[in-house]
Amino acid sequence: MPSKRTARVLTAGLALLLALQSATPAWAWGRLGHRVIAKLAERHLTDQARAELKALLEPGESLADASTWADEHRREMPKTAPWHYVDVPLEESRYDDRWAADDPAKGYIVPKIRELRAVLKDRSRPIEERRQALRFLVHLVEDLHMPLHVGENHDKGGNQLQVRFFDRGSNLHAVWDTGIITKAQPNEEKWVAELVATDTREALAEARKGTVEDWATESLLAAREAYQDPKTGQRIKPGARLGDEYQARNLPVAKRRLYQASARLALVLNGAFVD
Repeated sequence: MPSKRTARVLTAGLALLLALQSATPAWAWGRLGHRVIAKLAERHLTDQARAELKALLEPGESLADASTWADEHRREMPKTAPWHYVDVPLEESRYDDRWAADDPAKGYIVPKIRELRAVLKDRSRPIEERRQALRFLVHLVEDLHMPLHVGENHDKGGNQLQVRFFDRGSNLHAVWDTGIITKAQPNEEKWVAELVATDTREALAEARKGTVEDWATESLLAAREAYQDPKTGQRIKPGARLGDEYQARNLPVAKRRLYQASARLALVLNGAFVD
């Protein structure tokens, strides 16, 4: 039998792990989704935006590299955690800024995107400040399009809703973070190629419609569907088994949100670098 000291260490370790799992949301889209969005967005950057991005980023740093910077340095900047999401109950009809105003712990991704866009546009600011604003702006525009970074069912955006995804333990947030898109295709370049095939002039024009608030509302509405169990037609319950039916229903939504994020990221960056 383990000693009392070993038992205490194991108990403390388990408690810490559980606390970390519920303390902050998981990465939206994961590394794969973020990089795919950024690579697709590059197709629609203006020459001026490309030149200014190259001047702002570190030597050799691509837009795809910049897209994951905020998550990779998150532990060094714990106060930035609420920038990545906003907790809007699924019952709400749309996003508005009151969800970001009453309690910062509930997240404030939309006003933060506005703020970062203004910093990036201001060429009088120090280059390091604008570089960090750029990295966060890229990341947060992408995060905004992950449904569970906006809509939630009083469970920290699905982080506290434990499920079985293709018979593996997970939580609903992680299913959307990496599960759905990795199950469909784990290869970054193949994902980019698949989305490029849908990148028509008409699709781009449609994706560029709306405001940042509208984009958040789209994620809220998509989150309602994300929380629905296709087997029962009801809200997903803890321990639910999600497999082929859930994947088939939600993969098209994930693809659409990835594409929309790429089109809108390019739109935001082009606007920030207009003289």
